[in-house]
Amino acid sequence: MSSVGTQADDDDIRARHLRRDDFLGAFAVVRRGGRVLMVQNQRIVHGRRTLTWDLPGGQVEPGELLEEALIRELSEETGLRIEGPHPLLFVQEGARERRGVRDHAWRSFFFAVDVFHGQPRAGHEVLDVRWFERGELDEVLTAPYHDSFRRWLQRGGSWFGSVWAES
Repeated sequence: MSSVGTQADDDDIRARHLRRDDFLGAFAVVRRGGRVLMVQNQRIVHGRRTLTWDLPGGQVEPGELLEEALIRELSEETGLRIEGPHPLLFVQEGARERRGVRDHAWRSFFFAVDVFHGQPRAGHEVLDVRWFERGELDEVLTAPYHDSFRRWLQRGGSWFGSVWAES
């Protein structure tokens, strides 16, 4: 989710120019030899500035297709050039709530990326990139919006609901 990138000014993950709308996202599960590529961001979670490891990807721009957003976000965040097709792995639909009131909804689409060119490097929107063994992911998937990826890793599935609630 690249709208925050290296600076966590507030806890809204939507790009500033798209905050009047719900969040539509495209994210990559980039795999190599049993490992998954993650990007490090600084976010505000539960009122505290926090470092998170996230899947590369981010918000779809107006007029942009999911695949176009996936290609753009991976290039911006990791420098990787990807080749298709990119099979859909799962969809996450969630609500962002503040003090019991829905602020916005989000829909994120997660795609498999197994063919890519280049070596991943941290772009200007992220702090770091790192390959994680699948067994290491439970320890780093700690943000409220990681719940669906954790469930998908544990038991598969194609659609997950989520709520990120803060008081």
